[in-house]
Amino acid sequence: MKATPNRASKRRRGQFADSLSTTMRQPIIFDGTSSPVKTILFIVICAAWILPGLIGHDPWKAEATTFGIIHSMLQDGNWLVPTVAGTPNHDYPPLYHWIAALSAKLFSPLLPLHDGARLATGLLMAITLVYTHKTAKRLFDERAGRISVVLLIGSLGIFVRGHEMNPELGGLAGMAIAFYGMTRIRSETIKGGVTTGVGIGIVAMSVGILPALAIVFIAIALVGVLGELKNRLFQRGIGTALLVSLPFMLLFPLVLLQQGAISPLMWTDAILGAPLLDASTRGSINPAYFIRILPWYGLPALPFAIWLWWKDRKKLRERFELALPFVGFVVLLVWWSLFREANDAIGAALLLPLVLAGCSALDRLPRGVASFMDWFSLLFFGLLAVTIWLYWSAAITGVPQSAASNMARQVPGFMFSFSLVPFCFALALTIVWTYAVARAHRNNRRAAVNWAAGVALVWMLMNMLGLTAANHLYSYRATAEAIVPHLPKSSCVAAIGLGDPQRAMLDYFARLRVVPSDSAASASCGGLISFGTRDKVPSVAPPWQLVWEGSRSGDNVERFRLYRR
Repeated sequence: MKATPNRASKRRRGQFADSLSTTMRQPIIFDGTSSPVKTILFIVICAAWILPGLIGHDPWKAEATTFGIIHSMLQDGNWLVPTVAGTPNHDYPPLYHWIAALSAKLFSPLLPLHDGARLATGLLMAITLVYTHKTAKRLFDERAGRISVVLLIGSLGIFVRGHEMNPELGGLAGMAIAFYGMTRIRSETIKGGVTTGVGIGIVAMSVGILPALAIVFIAIALVGVLGELKNRLFQRGIGTALLVSLPFMLLFPLVLLQQGAISPLMWTDAILGAPLLDASTRGSINPAYFIRILPWYGLPALPFAIWLWWKDRKKLRERFELALPFVGFVVLLVWWSLFREANDAIGAALLLPLVLAGCSALDRLPRGVASFMDWFSLLFFGLLAVTIWLYWSAAITGVPQSAASNMARQVPGFMFSFSLVPFCFALALTIVWTYAVARAHRNNRRAAVNWAAGVALVWMLMNMLGLTAANHLYSYRATAEAIVPHLPKSSCVAAIGLGDPQRAMLDYFARLRVVPSDSAASASCGGLISFGTRDKVPSVAPPWQLVWEGSRSGDNVERFRLYRR
């Protein structure tokens, strides 16, 4: 007797449920083989790290200048010379700002401009992860591809910086593409050269020509280390890369020259990408800075890479897969230390060669080292996750009272409320993390996966449960809106001490563009905004009279003051 369709359907659902239940009960063994559970876990880790933090909060101080340029492009229509509230900005070439402005415009019907612009960061980080995977896979094997992504996600150096509006992320994506291109030059000379050239061009248009030339020096130094200076394939590949990248390098400065918009600061900072000629910016170079931050910035890949290079030091001149990450790291470290500003956001490119070396070293690490990393990541990130849940629940329920009181002190004036969707995402990822930790088979690869999963969990919880509170502390919105009622009605407003971040946010939130207090235009202004600290007040002489002062809720240092004649 044949089964009815309903019975057959129920039988199939039962078989699927039994199969899924059996699979879920099996241990997860990170041995390089592929399985649906491991693939899903890998995708969840990547998504939980990339997506949170891209939308749902105003531009904060670290990204205010970048967004100010993007906003000015959309408002003023000047897409060539980066400006902040109408004032030229010389920090970077415009590629990142172009991508973010287009993204903001594309998503403007659905998202605020700043959220739409920040999606460009997610796109560039996704490109970086994809090309890091492709590079590691080509250097080693498929197993190394996923581990390289896991190590990059787990890197402390881009824990926050990898989610901000920042032109350096355009340079990071270009660098990842260029590394992949260099792995192809030996076997596919033209394709490898073109890919490398595109990567060089993206770096040049994102952060400057000198950082882009570091890739050329990596390629030349790599040929020298491997003793293949006369290798015609390498020569042809490097030549192709230079030819492809040349239009990218020359386009921006040539157009600026034609428009008469180039200046010494624009030339050194934005075009070359190295603050060398101007005394005020040259002081930002600190040769010891990146060496000093690497012990924490490069975790967890740094110790793995150093161990590998020491262990295989006699093979570095023989094996391309060892030489490329080593040469890339050394050249970038020297180049960045000599020519780049001492800023942790700039150091992200140093992580690429570290994770490429680290993914190769992981399987060969002594078991005790991997076990310590595994134990530490479970304990550290697990305790962080419990702490986040504890303080969030205390802020919502008032229990325990000590934690609730502490939260009230940390976020003054903010009322926590329960939101179902973020709560569900946070709870779901916590369950997934707990399941993965409980079912994972202990080996060296588990240590790296648990570390990255812990980073993703903490980042997700911080954003799902605490983003609105953090935005209350760090946004300039309330401060800018509080200034508006006290502004003179019909005259301009002068400014003293305002930096690019503050001018950008006044322009965005209050539609207020100020003029410098020492300019001729300021003589007719009826208002003056000064920016200083609680203790250091910029000198303002009569006839100005203080009518308002304030700051962001989470800032006990900065202070805005508004004067009227």
